Amino acid sequence: MLSKRQSHIVDILSNEMRPVTGKDLGKALGVSDRTIRSDVEAINREYGCELIRASRRSGYFVDHELMKAQNISSQEVIPQTAHQRCVWLIKELLFRNREINLIDLQERVFVSGYSIDNDLRKIREIIRKYPGLRLVRSKNHIRLSGDEGDKRKLYKELLMEETKGNFVNLNAIAEIWKDFDLLKLEDEFAEICDKYDYRISEMEYPLIMLHAGVSIERMLNHNYVSEELDGREAQGGGKEYQIADELFARISDIYKVKLVKDEVLRFAGLLKGKDRVTEEEVKIDEDGEMERLMGDILEILKQEFDIDLSADQDFRTGIIAHIRLLMKRQQNQVAANDLYLQELKRKYPLVFEMAVRVSQCIEGYCGARLNENEISFLALHLGAACERMNTAEQYRAVTIIPNSYMMSKPCVDKLMLRFGNRMTVVRVCSFFEERKIVQDNPDLILTTVPLKHHLGIPTVQISLFLNGEDESKVFQMLNYLDKRKYHHDFVNLMERLMRKDLFHIRESMESREEILNFLCDSLYEKGLSGENFKENVFRREALSDTSFVYGFAVPHAIEVSTRESCISIMILKEPVRWGDFNVNLVVLLAIRETDNSLLKVFFDWLCNIVTDNNKFQELIQSSGYEEFMNHVIR
Repeated sequence: MLSKRQSHIVDILSNEMRPVTGKDLGKALGVSDRTIRSDVEAINREYGCELIRASRRSGYFVDHELMKAQNISSQEVIPQTAHQRCVWLIKELLFRNREINLIDLQERVFVSGYSIDNDLRKIREIIRKYPGLRLVRSKNHIRLSGDEGDKRKLYKELLMEETKGNFVNLNAIAEIWKDFDLLKLEDEFAEICDKYDYRISEMEYPLIMLHAGVSIERMLNHNYVSEELDGREAQGGGKEYQIADELFARISDIYKVKLVKDEVLRFAGLLKGKDRVTEEEVKIDEDGEMERLMGDILEILKQEFDIDLSADQDFRTGIIAHIRLLMKRQQNQVAANDLYLQELKRKYPLVFEMAVRVSQCIEGYCGARLNENEISFLALHLGAACERMNTAEQYRAVTIIPNSYMMSKPCVDKLMLRFGNRMTVVRVCSFFEERKIVQDNPDLILTTVPLKHHLGIPTVQISLFLNGEDESKVFQMLNYLDKRKYHHDFVNLMERLMRKDLFHIRESMESREEILNFLCDSLYEKGLSGENFKENVFRREALSDTSFVYGFAVPHAIEVSTRESCISIMILKEPVRWGDFNVNLVVLLAIRETDNSLLKVFFDWLCNIVTDNNKFQELIQSSGYEEFMNHVIR
């Protein structure tokens, strides 16, 4: 019988797409590579075959054919790095288990309790921005409690981070394989396409290269497809077949693998669209069943994951095509090829989680269970859709740079390096032409020359060399676009924090002490603060005055003790002396620790108000709550 560590070695190797060195296995399991060697020998003795093989050059790998023959199953491997473990734990708490046993977890990942405690601290950091969530530890168990809406927001944030730049990034896709260079293959493929004057859409290109990578990986392990094709298809022909034939001839030469006609035919079919369904076929849905299924899938993604893909036609077409092909395979009793996409499952667990849920919906429609290969392809469609959604959330910028490409490229590169997470440059123009700008539908225009136009698109003039002042201009413009974009959220936030019953106008007050006593007592009477809140406010004030030269004060507690986040306002017709300044506006902050992110939003608003004297005067001259709030949220 295998030990837990030996079983874990089988799990790790069966989930890996490539060999793993004894040193890396030892590091993951906290033992020496000599111990790993002994464990491998014991595993092979237990199964009576060379289940795990060794290569001096690359390390240990499992024989998957023997695993299938002996019906040996493996357990899902929990990621080994701290960040991956944190994401895995959050995913499990959201979807799999209401609570997790930490002792069992330590045994499964072979890490110390100290490492697990560090992981839990990091998880608490991740969820801090969601005031409705709490990681609860009870003895040796943990659970994630709190608001369902915040749980979905947390998942969506992690998902967007996971997919960012990966599903349309050939470099990221190429990292899946270490035994060959997919980018070199891409160069070969591009050269052949140019030779035959063959064009592939940019959206299709990464997925086609991923298919090519999977084919090479399988061929290197002596696994070849065998498809029953008849007539014209079996003979090949056409430009796609010529491209596939030349590509696989080069693959055979470079990697010393057999040139198998079925592999060529399959890849040619992929280029022709054989592995996809034509748009005409997709549109055929006489009884409306497919349309209803697609509606169910979109509703599940929206309700359970807070991901709205209803407007993504590429996703819709891709999923319907996949379902139709799945049904064709079922009718012909043909299993999907073993595409060995375990790396996708491990590298993008949150995308895969969505794919599993979508697969359950499809299973109900098709009446058959989907294996992991089918689910992996669903994950590809979902990952690419999330990637498009990521890109859609960035601001679109057009740059006007009347210089040569060699001069303009460094400027654009610096812009993307500095602001690439918030905007994307959709076009670089050497001159302004209204028609082209309108076609690009940009959110802002960046120009290195003075520019006047009537399009109503925010425009920022920068220098060609993008200095610090230029970066500040772009940063401020992006913040302005954020404020405009999220104005509705900002209004809701201000209305929640600045309640009518916490708004006060007074002709005059004797002193700041009288003001603070009045405002703090009001919060306490309404149950919005604890007994120590007023004391902590006065302690903070004793350290240094919270008044500012513009004529306002922002008192707050030295310690967090409020029960509910709120902002109390007092306007004084006659100013009161507050430290070194005369104050007309008092803003008492009572923000819970879990709502610290609100402070940034508040101070962004406050800075904009007090640095504009006209706006500030409008605030302090307000005759009532409604007028004051109109000035705040307009």
